[in-house]
Amino acid sequence: MSANVTVRHRCRVCDSHRLYSFLDLGEMPPANAFLDKPSGQESFPLEAVVCEDCDHVQLRHTVDPELLFGEYHYFSSASAPMSEHFDAYADAVDDRYLDTDPFVVEIGSNDGVLLSQFPDRVGVLGVEPAANVAEAARERGVETLVEFFGSDVGARIRDNYGRADAILANNVVGHIDDLHGLMTGVDTLLASQGVFVVEVPYLVDTVANNQFDQIYHEHLSYFSVRSFQRLAEQFDMRVVDVERQSVHGGTIRVHIQRQAAGRSPTRMVRDLETLELALGLDGREAYDEFAHRVDRTRTGITKLFDRLKTGDVTIVGYGATAKGNVLLNYCDIGPETLAYILDTTPAKQGTYSPGMHVPVREPAVFYEDPPEYAVLLAWNYRDAILRNEAEREFRKAGGQFVLPIPAVDII
Repeated sequence: MSANVTVRHRCRVCDSHRLYSFLDLGEMPPANAFLDKPSGQESFPLEAVVCEDCDHVQLRHTVDPELLFGEYHYFSSASAPMSEHFDAYADAVDDRYLDTDPFVVEIGSNDGVLLSQFPDRVGVLGVEPAANVAEAARERGVETLVEFFGSDVGARIRDNYGRADAILANNVVGHIDDLHGLMTGVDTLLASQGVFVVEVPYLVDTVANNQFDQIYHEHLSYFSVRSFQRLAEQFDMRVVDVERQSVHGGTIRVHIQRQAAGRSPTRMVRDLETLELALGLDGREAYDEFAHRVDRTRTGITKLFDRLKTGDVTIVGYGATAKGNVLLNYCDIGPETLAYILDTTPAKQGTYSPGMHVPVREPAVFYEDPPEYAVLLAWNYRDAILRNEAEREFRKAGGQFVLPIPAVDII
């Protein structure tokens, strides 16, 4: 096996060796490893397992994080819906937790779009391992350390800046292999009444809505409220609140504080724990059924494209997303089917998608010569995309979107 990948035999949360494999998506390159030209890439196994002791869902294999995050193509600010989400997010944290002279640290701060939303009275610091993305944050005026967050970094920030009133981590905790190292760093840095606020895709939405394309090498963990509780309690902390969010196809915003802070869990925490058990996420059957639906989806997508290609039509991809690249690789869809993928991120334009080598083009190509079909690879932004004036005109002129998730459809 490659030196760039390791196999995990124990649970990232509870260290149990009882890991049940339920979904194997085969081997594929990292989902954000776009290419300057079509060429060979190293591929890695993509296998999901569930711990039969704490019910935490995770990947069996861990790809070297330097390979995944050293140079990154995802910029949070490139998405208008995400910018709006982060604006409201900063306001919510400020109103609920921050008083006089507060200090906020964000783990995996990307290009600084969230931290830049806080008012000037709030001291902020980003921690971002991708140097190119961190530089974009600095240009935005957000002080950023180029580091992978862990116990040592947490101690260094505490010593140099003081303890944090709020530590934020948005769609990054699932990327971290050493969850205990993460929590040790949080424990070291967090003020006594501080809060650790995490956003992650919610396992309930992933399983219930057939979102198998959320599973890729960067996402090592797929959290439930119950698995967060199990992780937090090992560090004398507890989940005190959970909010469901619609972004990325369904996420949860989890609020974690020290048990000594004295805050009791809200009713929503208990309700979601009950929901997870009602859906059978503490047993094999629900995961086996999810795997069967994934397989049926691949069959449906393959049959649909085979039929569409019999006509004289052009099919393109809409959104050069990581999840889209998982779908294309798993379903073996390449340039023989998709003429190109349009994307608004300048860093991706002119590149080729990982594995399948579909060219990525700027949106102007799509609008100047509209295709007959556009595969909505960025399905999590479906509503915002369909509201766009240009996309409405595309549909009025006869163009159609192909929706692959949660079920294959033409809209």
